[in-house]
Amino acid sequence: MPERLAISFFLLDVTALFLAIFGFLAAVSGLCLTKPEVVERATWGMFSSYSLCAKLHLDWPILAVIITAVIHSAAGLDVWLARLGIDAWWLWAAAIAVAFWFIYIYIA
Repeated sequence: MPERLAISFFLLDVTALFLAIFGFLAAVSGLCLTKPEVVERATWGMFSSYSLCAKLHLDWPILAVIITAVIHSAAGLDVWLARLGIDAWWLWAAAIAVAFWFIYIYIA
């Protein structure tokens, strides 16, 4: 169990960085869908078109967010349950199932 917790702590640290980046992209691209002219000025033209914002908000980044968020939440739940004294060996299998469920909903 300690090896699994060390991996979970590592995954929490790594995925937190990616979730911060993906969260920023989701927020900016979502704002760009509603107010493209304001976001274009605020980002110095990096988010300059509605189609770019729609692609960033709805295309491949959302799959990356889903997978990263599921890994982060499973690692956090693993650490939390271990602190409560519960050995949740089944947790990662459930997390994979949840990730596939979200991906199925996205693709459908």
